Amino acid sequence: MKILGIDTSSPSGSVALLDNGLVVSESLLDSSPAYSDKLLKEVDGVLNRSKTKLNELGGFVITKGPGSFTGLRVGMSLLKGLILAVEKPFVSVNTLDAYAETVKPGPYAICPVLDARKKQVYTALYSSKNDLCIRETSDQAISPKGLCGQIKQPTAFVGNGLEVYKEILSSSLKKNFIHDVQVKNITVAASACLIALRNIKENMSYDLDSLTINYVRPSEAELNYSRAVSK
Repeated sequence: MKILGIDTSSPSGSVALLDNGLVVSESLLDSSPAYSDKLLKEVDGVLNRSKTKLNELGGFVITKGPGSFTGLRVGMSLLKGLILAVEKPFVSVNTLDAYAETVKPGPYAICPVLDARKKQVYTALYSSKNDLCIRETSDQAISPKGLCGQIKQPTAFVGNGLEVYKEILSSSLKKNFIHDVQVKNITVAASACLIALRNIKENMSYDLDSLTINYVRPSEAELNYSRAVSK
């Protein structure tokens, strides 16, 4: 079965096409003002390079967050349009799970960190067992210093949060901070597809109402509304 994966949870997203569990085409998206237009072109490009028509897909996979509010909404909107066009099922995968599984398992914990702005990161902690990531904590939006307080062992970090907070994490955690860890040669979109394929029949859905974003914390619009109501 061919499945198309989409990740728009960070400014640099990705698109991937898998056929029976093998990556046959994938693409990275760089942040740009025309992100939504570029995403559609990359989807088209990934399909064209593999000579696959949209209606030949068996389904779709998308990362549902946490991550960039704007990026996630762009991805979800595009996916809903594709689903309505070809009436194929979908699976949504936690963004942090997909990031964690881009790291090769080893004798260390795994910690994806995504920039959540407001001096926070979206994160969760994972252990490794039988070449799979085992989630140890729930999703959270937390300060880098707060995250450091939870790290008790050598931990491999991955994600765009390192672009902003690498120095804070490395100086606080010292030997427990592992950055140059071996990673799998796949995009986050492809990683999400591989996760979905483990229980594809059970997880596939046609219900668009169930296609929701995992924000973890309220959006700025929701916070502003709450402040206005409380006055």
